[in-house]
Amino acid sequence: MKHNIALLADIHGNIGALEAVLADAKQQQATDYWFVGDLFLPGPGRTDLLNLLRSVHPSIWLRGNWERVIYTVAEGKFNPQSPDHVYFARLTQFLMEDLSTADFEWMRQLPIAATTTINGVSIGLSHNQPFRDEGRDLYPNQEQANFDQLFTPQQDIAIYGHTHQQVMRVSDAGQLVINPGATGQPYSPWQHFFDDQRAHYALLEIDDQGRVDVNFRKVEYDIEAEIARAAAVHTPYQELYAYLRHTGKTSTHDNQKLAAISDREGYVAAVRKFFKV
Repeated sequence: MKHNIALLADIHGNIGALEAVLADAKQQQATDYWFVGDLFLPGPGRTDLLNLLRSVHPSIWLRGNWERVIYTVAEGKFNPQSPDHVYFARLTQFLMEDLSTADFEWMRQLPIAATTTINGVSIGLSHNQPFRDEGRDLYPNQEQANFDQLFTPQQDIAIYGHTHQQVMRVSDAGQLVINPGATGQPYSPWQHFFDDQRAHYALLEIDDQGRVDVNFRKVEYDIEAEIARAAAVHTPYQELYAYLRHTGKTSTHDNQKLAAISDREGYVAAVRKFFKV
């Protein structure tokens, strides 16, 4: 049987981007969906986003480093005097106010890595490294040895996310490395490509003889509608989300900008009360 698998990563709460990608994948006759983590924050998507991804029944579903941060914040382990901590905390509060307890606990149990075999092709998947969900060691300009760590000796393909860049390269032994890019928050250090903020994903085709093809996709979606959706549900820091959608640039660690908004909106008091810190 021929498999045509849609590879998704780093949706980051962007409902419009996911809707567009799933529509394109359906048009491309995807037979399965694999998601390698970072579903929520900073976009408006919450239960609606979770249900949208669930509607295509991904057979592999991993968590990323942002999910880990969500659970760290939920345990009250953050500094309310640090503007970037308040940013994550207020967005986590926004998420928790909508997700059911069952969905929140289900997400907590997701792994950071998985393996599978399709038509004799051995595949490993992880958000970053199989043993660590964050770090900069798999950015495209990093050492070859970092990418070699993605593999076991008999593994043919490694798929990862986290860096938000579409990548295809090989290990030192010639095994295939794939990053499908970010569905909800694409990035490139090269400005010409960074200016293209279409939603990313990739199609991994494996035929019945185990022959492999990869099709990187970029899909247009209505950015203004996504910004309006964020405003309609009162997404925290929505002006920064609009800036992100227009430019691709994050404000995650811009403490001066974050502090000004959190002071104006009373976010410090809100997260202290919600998380009892």
